[in-house]
Amino acid sequence: MRFAAFVIAIFVTALPAMAQPTGDEAKVRDVIAQWYERVSHDQADAPWVLMAPGSIDGGPGYSIPADLDGGSRVLRGPWVNHELAARAVKFAYDIDALEVDPNFAKVIVWERGYFYAWAAQTTYENAASTLFLLEKQDDGRWLILAHDARSTGIPPNKVTDPMPDLHDHYYSTEGAGRDPEADAKAAKGF
Repeated sequence: MRFAAFVIAIFVTALPAMAQPTGDEAKVRDVIAQWYERVSHDQADAPWVLMAPGSIDGGPGYSIPADLDGGSRVLRGPWVNHELAARAVKFAYDIDALEVDPNFAKVIVWERGYFYAWAAQTTYENAASTLFLLEKQDDGRWLILAHDARSTGIPPNKVTDPMPDLHDHYYSTEGAGRDPEADAKAAKGF
């Protein structure tokens, strides 16, 4: 009986230490933050430097719009960044799951991209569920071994409520040439 109490006491005293994030967990979170910073621009800031040798990227990535592809490298248009972090007017992400062992880490991220619909005069959101697999390198760095992002429907427990108000931001940036009063009047006609 004393032995069982001793084992329970050791386990209970170890719980707070187990609940604290490890140094590796912080490093993995930092790589994820760097990823989203790098892919959040129209022209991504070299996110491949965060990828491990032999890695795979199953994210939305880049493409040339079909109407701009003239068949020649010289006649091609610009590459378009399809990452939600680059397309959204406002972007946020949550780490839903994080598992770290001495060599690998698995991270599941919920991406939220907010947009403004001028015709309806409202903010709406798109979402993606993203999986990152990371590998610890011999020098201690964590690099992305696999990245897979899938757009998805938003379940009720993930809907942003209330939505951010992007009205003023929209009309001061990409909607600067539009008339907000005329758009609001037209939206009431629906």
